[in-house]
Amino acid sequence: MEKKFLSVAEAAKFSSLSRRFLYSLCRDRKLKYYKVSKRIVIQIADLQEFINEGVVEAIDWNEKARELRE
Repeated sequence: MEKKFLSVAEAAKFSSLSRRFLYSLCRDRKLKYYKVSKRIVIQIADLQEFINEGVVEAIDWNEKARELRE
């Protein structure tokens, strides 16, 4: 059975983000999380979605220069 939820420590290893940063994202309600008793768990799909929202597309500077010359 595939794991669907991660502890904050596991999420930090999975994402290469610090635990402190993940806690601040949860506190600021920027990352969806679940409380199980006093424990915070993060769904893998939610973490991946959060990371994918920050994707920055690569720019082909040669193409951009050609567009600007036109």
